[in-house]
Amino acid sequence: MSTKRDILYVDDERSNLIVFEAIFEDDFEVHLADSAAEALVLLDEMPIPVVIADQRMPDMTGVEMFSLIRRKHPHIQRVILSGYSESDAIIDAINQGQVFQFVRKPWHRPELLTVIRRAMDAHDYALQNTRMMERLLVAEQCSLLGKATGQIAHEMGNLLNLLPLIEVIEDEYAHDERLLQLSSLARSTHERLDRLVDEMKSLIRLEPRQLELRLVSLADVVRELLSFLRFDRSIPSSLVLADLRCDPLVLGNKMKLHQVLLNLVKNAFDAIEGRPDGRIVVHLTCEAGQAFLSVADNGCGVPEEIRERIWEPFFSTKGDRGNGLGLDLVKHLVLAQHGQIECQSTVGEGTQFLISLPLVADPYVMPEANPLIAKC
Repeated sequence: MSTKRDILYVDDERSNLIVFEAIFEDDFEVHLADSAAEALVLLDEMPIPVVIADQRMPDMTGVEMFSLIRRKHPHIQRVILSGYSESDAIIDAINQGQVFQFVRKPWHRPELLTVIRRAMDAHDYALQNTRMMERLLVAEQCSLLGKATGQIAHEMGNLLNLLPLIEVIEDEYAHDERLLQLSSLARSTHERLDRLVDEMKSLIRLEPRQLELRLVSLADVVRELLSFLRFDRSIPSSLVLADLRCDPLVLGNKMKLHQVLLNLVKNAFDAIEGRPDGRIVVHLTCEAGQAFLSVADNGCGVPEEIRERIWEPFFSTKGDRGNGLGLDLVKHLVLAQHGQIECQSTVGEGTQFLISLPLVADPYVMPEANPLIAKC
């Protein structure tokens, strides 16, 4: 079985395809496509980490094709080849994350080989980062589930005080055979439940785990979120914008804040699903000793009658797609970092989750007329 990694080269010139394959077939499993349409079909059929494409093609340019690939397969790394002086368009594509690197024609094997290997490493790192974050989310949700189960066990233990009543029945109604049978059944059921509660308590710690808090730049947390979303297939990153008006320092846990934002962005994406004008904006502002971090969408909104219930464990409006642990976990993590979170929503217009965290020092304030608008 071949251990060579897959790459795809797209070019409308047949001679270029033949030359490329001959030069790199010893290093990679080379797949070829002579049009963007053929390349897109191939990428839907098999996972390919790196795509190299010519910029000038008749049906669509390489950058235009990469824009489509990025929306469907954000982990795929994209390298553009061009012998033309259209540097502005390509630089814009690189800045917007549509292209991993631009290589000028005529390219040379050592240079392009280095670029492809770096792109392969970037692809692998992005996948590892995504898997690690998914594991962290699952681990945190399992931790919350364990805590809830422990609380249930505690309450069940408090309710299992039926033994005195059973003993009274056995003493006072010893002559009633039917009552004695029922009391015997109740005693055996009580004993089984008591053992079950003990087993649950032995497996679960009821004490909440303390978070390690350090100085954290909230602007850096948002930037890292945008970078991560470039490689998350579940959310088209083109829908997420960041409006950063300041760069505050708070006492928090960067990993958990990232987790909070990722969870809120995923909820926002569910809310705008199916809307052609759907958008998600992450705002960061500072006022009166507080940093305000929000995730807003223009989706379906949350009805007032269920707005307070969204924080309850196991409550979900997503049916089989949700487990009801997301927002309960978000609130738990925000409170653990001395913050507060609230939900503001209007049905049919959108929802905003607003997090407030106390500032550690006066923040750097970005010019109000020219806030940093970042697009992942």
